[in-house]
Amino acid sequence: MVMNIRVLTPDRVICSTTADEVVLPGLTGQVGVLDGHAALITALETGLLRIKLNDKWTPIILCGGLAEIDRDRVTVLVNDVEELTDIGLSEATQELEKATLAVENAKTSKERLDASVELKKATARLEAVNYLS
Repeated sequence: MVMNIRVLTPDRVICSTTADEVVLPGLTGQVGVLDGHAALITALETGLLRIKLNDKWTPIILCGGLAEIDRDRVTVLVNDVEELTDIGLSEATQELEKATLAVENAKTSKERLDASVELKKATARLEAVNYLS
């Protein structure tokens, strides 16, 4: 059986499709969702949303938000998404290393916070590259 999933930002619909399985980047770890899942509202971390349909995974990088799950429907409300570009494995790895160094070298709380968000995005990009290759 399939479920419906919608990913929405404040200004647009990112996707509205069906899925066999959805994996969300929850605050305490990944949240796997199958058809018939118990009702749940959960906060989302910056990270990789994965949508599986017909044995094919589609990754979407989310920038924080909420998800509402209700049996056969998943609604994801996010601040923003990052478009997946044609980035290669080596480039994604370099971005992750650069983001890791930025966190280590941050001098102020704001720099550390900004760098940690970029680190989460870089990690999600690398995961996305692995799903696309």
